[in-house]
Amino acid sequence: MAFKDIKGQEKIIEVLRNYIRANRLANTFLFVGPEGTGKKLVARTFAKALNCKEQQADSCDRCDSCRKIEANQHVDISILGVDDEEIKIEQIRQLQANVNLRPYEAKKKVFIIDNAHNLNPESSNAFLKTLEEPPQDSVIILLTSKQRFLFKTITSRCQVLRFPGLAPDALSRILKDEYGIDEKQAHFLAYFCEGCLGKALRLKEAGIARNDHKGLEELLRPASWSIGKSTEQNRQLLKTRLNMLAGWFRDMYMVKIGLAHSGLIHAQEQEELLRLTQRYSFPELDGIFNTICETLFNLERNINVKLLIANLQATIWKN
Repeated sequence: MAFKDIKGQEKIIEVLRNYIRANRLANTFLFVGPEGTGKKLVARTFAKALNCKEQQADSCDRCDSCRKIEANQHVDISILGVDDEEIKIEQIRQLQANVNLRPYEAKKKVFIIDNAHNLNPESSNAFLKTLEEPPQDSVIILLTSKQRFLFKTITSRCQVLRFPGLAPDALSRILKDEYGIDEKQAHFLAYFCEGCLGKALRLKEAGIARNDHKGLEELLRPASWSIGKSTEQNRQLLKTRLNMLAGWFRDMYMVKIGLAHSGLIHAQEQEELLRLTQRYSFPELDGIFNTICETLFNLERNINVKLLIANLQATIWKN
């Protein structure tokens, strides 16, 4: 995929292309934005554009360099960081050893650190040494959706580019016109994912675009959720459920204050939402929404899942 094929981040892409054209590259970039806004896709395409043999400031997807990078087989392009795994000091030391070597076949070596917020204190301090004297023939790109967890001394040494989500209406049109998703699902995904195309497509593939009463009734009874062992997969599922639950209570609040139904995540369920709003006062909706947010935050801190769900259940049904 070339820059011209990426939807929704045209301003960021033009900034990067201008850096390449002017030959004024920073040694370290920090891409910040919600999950699913295309940070990793743009970083990989940036690596291709820096090393493409046929195009200037974009990738041709035909030359050996572009094809190797696309297939994760280029010796001078490295991607570090997987899901929510901690990035340890040994991995940073390996990066430091590689970053000081001359490129084998690329014009610029590129090191992409995905989920950079997973750098632990030791690895963060080690990484700072690399940022103090970065090699001129290498570019390091950090990706994060949680900038607050990064050392400020790391952020201050990076060229920061912020990836916004699309306007929900614009994302809905893209989902309908380019991915063949029906209008109801496209609206739900666009508003639920807050304009994040990648997240919307992942949820669509996972079948979470369904939006029925049975699903709502299950969400409203967190104590009945099957938690199982505290695995990363189960935690990700729990995060999705919590975000869906937050979406319903957000919509209840919006209905209660008279928002037009087109601005709701669950626009097709306005009657059900109206019925449910009778159950809760504004202060109660505020309290529930805050508890959901606290639960999501505490999941990041590995607090006991069953305890979190029991607290959420008590908040929802306290009256």
